Parts: sequence; C-alpha cells; structure tokens
Amino acid sequence: MSEPVFVDTVRALTDLACKISDVDLEKTWVWGSYDEEGLRFVFFRALEEFRTLFVRLAQARTAARRPPSTAQRILAQYHAAYRDYEAAITGLDEIGFTAPPAEGEWPVQRAMAHILGADMGFYVVTRYALERHRSGDGRPERFEDVVYEAYLEIDDERYTALMQRPAGDLLAYHADLHRRILSEFGQISDQEIDLDAYYWEHEPYSLRFRLGRLESHLRQHTIQIDKTLAEIGRLPGEPLRLLRMVYAALAEAEGVRLGAEDIGGALMAETSKKLAGWISEVRLL
Repeated sequence: MSEPVFVDTVRALTDLACKISDVDLEKTWVWGSYDEEGLRFVFFRALEEFRTLFVRLAQARTAARRPPSTAQRILAQYHAAYRDYEAAITGLDEIGFTAPPAEGEWPVQRAMAHILGADMGFYVVTRYALERHRSGDGRPERFEDVVYEAYLEIDDERYTALMQRPAGDLLAYHADLHRRILSEFGQISDQEIDLDAYYWEHEPYSLRFRLGRLESHLRQHTIQIDKTLAEIGRLPGEPLRLLRMVYAALAEAEGVRLGAEDIGGALMAETSKKLAGWISEVRLL
C-alpha cells in the first residue's frame, strides 16, 4: 500500500536508491546550512519529514476525536512489517531472487511465495470468523476449502501456478491482498477484537492474535530473506539501507491514518511536494 499522494515520490526515491552507489553518496547536495553530508542527506531529510508528518497526522486525528481502534493499531504494525519486507527485496536482480543459500534451502523467491501464501490463509481465517460472528447464521467454526476459493477467487491449480510465478508477480498479488487486509480488517471493532477464530490449530485463537500474527510471521521471514541475501553475497549497499530506513518512517505516517483516510490530505501533499523537489535536485547532480 502507498498513499496515492506518495506513489510517485516513493517510486522516485526508490529508483534513486537503486541507481546510485555508495561512492555516489559522497557527491555534494546542499540543504540550507548542511553541505557536508553528501547525497545521503536527502534520505535523512526524507526520514525527518515522514517522522514529522506522522506526528502532525496523529495530532490531527486526535483533534478530530477519531482515535484508532485496536484493530487499526495492530494493522499499522503489520503495515510497518510489510514496508520493511518491500525494502528488504528492493533492487534485487534475478540471481538475488532465485539463488538458494545452500542446497535444499529456500531462495528469496520461495520465501516470498511462502509469505504470500500465509497472508492469504490469515485473510481467509479472519474474514470467515468475522462473517460467522456477525451473521450468527450457525455456520461451522472451521471453514472448508470452498470458502478459501470463494474469498480469494482462486482454485488449487491457479494457487499452485501463482506460487511459481516470478517475484514481480508475487509482489503485485501481495500488494492487492495487503490493501484488502488493511481495508476490511480495519473495520473490526473493539467489541469484536477478542472473538474466536479457528484455523489449523486444535484450539481457537482470538482475532487480536490473528491480526498480530500477520506482522510476526512477516517479520520472521523477512529476517530469513536478510540471512539468505547475506549468504549469497547480495547484501544491500548504503543507498538501499538508507531507503529501508525511510520506508519505516513512511509506514508509520501511512499507518496512523488507517480508518481516517480523509484526515491530513493537505499535510501529505505538502510533504510529497517537498520531497519531490529534493529528489529532482539530486537527479541533476
């Protein structure tokens, strides 16, 4: 997910990080009295602006007396993990995606398929539990495969084919699913958050746990991807490390608006315009 106003700006910053080297960061870029940090300073300014934006958006939401629900707070944490995952695989070439760290171990692309498959399962179990509780129609506590296919509009054959697709296709499908998760589950009320949801385990777990599991599972396998990249010699350089830092701040600013997307539009436009101007300056160097 990316807020529409930030799409072009984030894409431009990402493109910049992918195209410059550690040496390029030493080129001079001046912002006010700061003239000794080099190009890396544009990333730190982006970090500072997104952190400032988060605070201002949180204040605007408080002023509007629209505090985030428990579900929205948890989903904001999941969104932060999703952004970190995106940043971890940004700039990878084909070898980076497909080379296994050792015989029999997962390459990055296989880990990505696993992450996507898990989020698909988490989506289905959570949506089914919500509909079961909200409808009160007496449906079984555990869902059958036909429900999985109906919710995701995908059968076993297409699911298998999806998991074997290139990394870019996996990311595109996951981005759409991620938006659905944030939108639909952001509507879970504080009265519903501790309702039970059944999956593969012997016992039920609450919707609170199910939402939290979205983040923890994604973090687990992002760490796996980081380890894999280190083992195959594809560690990111400083530009991509700086970008990952910025993505974390971006996610925080995006997450604070979950469930209140009509708040802070002018603040976001102001931030985006400022960042776009700096990126344009850097591109001319």
